Amino acid sequence: MSNKAKRILFVSGVPMGIGGIENSTMNIYREIDRSKLLIDFAVRKPQDGCYHDEIKKHWGRIFNIFEKTEHKGNKKWNFLMDTYSIISFYKILKHEGPFSAVHIVYPHLDGFLILAAKLAKVPVVIAHSRNTNFDDTPPNLFRKFIWKLRIFVCKKYATHIWGCSKAACQYSFGDSIIDDIRAEDVHNPVYIKRYMEVRNTRMEACDMLGISSEKINFVNIARYAPQKNQFFLIDFFSKMVVKRKDLHLFLTGPGPLEEELRKYIIELHMEEHITMLDSSVDIPLLLKASNYQLLPSIYEGFGNVLIEAQAAGVPSFVSDACQPEPDLGLIDYIPLNKGAVYWADYILERIEKPDSRKVDIFGLMKYDTINVAKRMQKVYLEGCKYEDTL
Repeated sequence: MSNKAKRILFVSGVPMGIGGIENSTMNIYREIDRSKLLIDFAVRKPQDGCYHDEIKKHWGRIFNIFEKTEHKGNKKWNFLMDTYSIISFYKILKHEGPFSAVHIVYPHLDGFLILAAKLAKVPVVIAHSRNTNFDDTPPNLFRKFIWKLRIFVCKKYATHIWGCSKAACQYSFGDSIIDDIRAEDVHNPVYIKRYMEVRNTRMEACDMLGISSEKINFVNIARYAPQKNQFFLIDFFSKMVVKRKDLHLFLTGPGPLEEELRKYIIELHMEEHITMLDSSVDIPLLLKASNYQLLPSIYEGFGNVLIEAQAAGVPSFVSDACQPEPDLGLIDYIPLNKGAVYWADYILERIEKPDSRKVDIFGLMKYDTINVAKRMQKVYLEGCKYEDTL
């Protein structure tokens, strides 16, 4: 570590655990040049996440905004906590800095912290939208008002407004944000070569995972959560199996709906055709063993798994709620409102035809973690636009 390295403060809100946003953040964390830049994290809960030891190992610090309170953040939200968080965050910026940038990935939840960054004169302040909806939307009008107020503050004071897709940016900041000079679509980082260069054959990958290589294997790599729509997935897959017995579906989470999904599989007598894998399964190897990916999400900010699957050469059937940006040649979009029978028939018809499509390799490499990390690092250090870092 260099004594001249600058620091940025990444506001993740929740402890750094397993999840799409957290994984993307850690991908960047691992590839920055630590002789020039170090990343610290600000959270709202006292619990340790699964990545905390790795963060500390590489000179990253983790600050709990509510550390000096009795509840440490383990308390039902109220407006006073927002007020306290601004003051506490300002003290962190002043006492633990200087910081060259503050990066907020949940503007709906942490948007007020931009006020503290502005008061502390942090030169680069990024508000980053990573989805097009939330499962846990505010339960009342007052909470919705607070969400909108946080977004208003972000739009007023952020130096950079990022979205993982055009739709994600518009969802958080409004349709007119695309005309704002600060707004940009920024690539989600994916270790492309990890998926392109699996050395095992498909048969070897199947053997290593205990999967039959004689069946047509489908995979759903997604949290067991309402957004990912796995009950609908099981519905239409069960209809596919009625017409073809040589199909198998593999699910890997984790998520809050895991036990309900297990019961639903049993209820539909699909145990022989659907397997729920441990969440620690090797994803590149799983994709190597798979023929197709299924992602019938109700909403999707971007969908890193679509980039990963295409890097592995695996075509995907996805809902029309998924964004167009990840499509680099191997994605079929299917309208959700067509229902389970339509989905089943469409996919069965599609897999019976030869598929000569090829993935756009040049497009894939734009998402490569090493390339994205270099570009983000330049923004953090110099304050330039992401699009100007090429």
